[in-house]
Amino acid sequence: MPRLHAEHRLATRFRLISALALALTLAASSSQAEDQPALTLNQAIEQALSYSPNLAGAREDLEAATSRRKETITGFLPTLSTDYNYYRTQDLTRIRTRYGDLYTGSLNTYQWSTSVSQPIFTGFKLSSTYKLADLGVDFSELQVFLTRLDVAYSAKKAFFEYLKAQKSLDVANQQVVQLTSHLQTARDFFDVGILPTNDVLKVEVELAEAQQQLVQADNSVSVTRATLNTLLGRPVGADLKTQDELNYHEVKIGYEQARQTGRVERPELKAIEVQLQQGQENVRQAEAGYYPQVNLQASYIFTGENWDFGDSSVYDPTNWQVVTAVNWPFWEWGRTLHQVNQKRANLRKLESTRRDLQDQVELQIKQSWLSLKDSEKNISTARTSIVSAEENFRITQERFKEQLTTNTEVLDAQTLLTKARNNYYTALTQYNLAEAALLRSMGRGLPPGLDAKPTPEEMLKPAPPAGAASDK
Repeated sequence: MPRLHAEHRLATRFRLISALALALTLAASSSQAEDQPALTLNQAIEQALSYSPNLAGAREDLEAATSRRKETITGFLPTLSTDYNYYRTQDLTRIRTRYGDLYTGSLNTYQWSTSVSQPIFTGFKLSSTYKLADLGVDFSELQVFLTRLDVAYSAKKAFFEYLKAQKSLDVANQQVVQLTSHLQTARDFFDVGILPTNDVLKVEVELAEAQQQLVQADNSVSVTRATLNTLLGRPVGADLKTQDELNYHEVKIGYEQARQTGRVERPELKAIEVQLQQGQENVRQAEAGYYPQVNLQASYIFTGENWDFGDSSVYDPTNWQVVTAVNWPFWEWGRTLHQVNQKRANLRKLESTRRDLQDQVELQIKQSWLSLKDSEKNISTARTSIVSAEENFRITQERFKEQLTTNTEVLDAQTLLTKARNNYYTALTQYNLAEAALLRSMGRGLPPGLDAKPTPEEMLKPAPPAGAASDK
């Protein structure tokens, strides 16, 4: 028996030392982050928006669309061009007459012409091209705003999951501390012969499992912190202190209000409307093949036998001409008709896509709203459950010390308490994430000051360098 006592004491001390070392390690890592100012949710969103490579790419697309629109404007304007040509012929041109052969022309001909060309009528193709480019700018602006919403939602999700991981770590720490204390009580009872060996072993097993859960919780904190750091443009392993915003606040949004807001403000729906307008312009552009093309060209021409256009006995050195050209291909085996039919088919496809997108938006709003209400009910239930579980654990511990209940009851009470705490923080996390998802499905979710649609100049404003988002 003394040998058994010694083995149990050694095992107990080893587990106590391991638990203490792990707690000290976690405390040290927490103290390193104490010097940092706590990062709020809105600050995290702003940093994510400043760093986001996806948002930077969307801005570049907008820049390209803006340049494309400016390019199409030039199609309405006259173009100025110049040409310099040299011709060498094998023989002079011979003209037979009754008096003999005459030779005209020159073996060497140099010609320099400067021309101005102006399209007069293109079958509305130029106007359609400009309208398409203008709609492309509108579409790119919506894509920038849509990307901002997605980045903000990702930042919210990563922020709350990091807070949830920290809460789970706290719960795991509390569980280890409580089981360590209970193990000491069980060892004392074992030493005086009140508690059998197998009850002490049960506590040791529970403590070992709690320590494993503590390690897993610590790893979860590291993973979620790395995810949030990545979104913020910070080093993956950098310490990060966040303000605890994992709480309950009433969200006063009715389903019908959310539904109507989403149908009006959802950028995806606005984007599909722009695409429909582009589809209509594509049809109009294809129909340009039904009309003649009219162009006006004026040229001023220098012609000579020498490269410097000196005096010539053959050519008039200067000349000008104005040409009005009408080109009307009236038979191409239905080519234009088939092109128009293709564009109209694409337009009908977009109309079907719009109907499906409207259904998907309403479904997302419904799901997010129901999830918000469900998690709101769970918060109240989980909060009450924690109070009951804590009281149950306290009473069971006291009864165990008086030997009025069993060791198994204490372990069960500890398990219920840990579960109740985790359920509460899970419900809080789900509630905040459901709110973020509901706002995103409505086309909202940016912090105050960033929720208004920026001007095109603000959209094109380059993001600060990645280092600006760092705390160093």
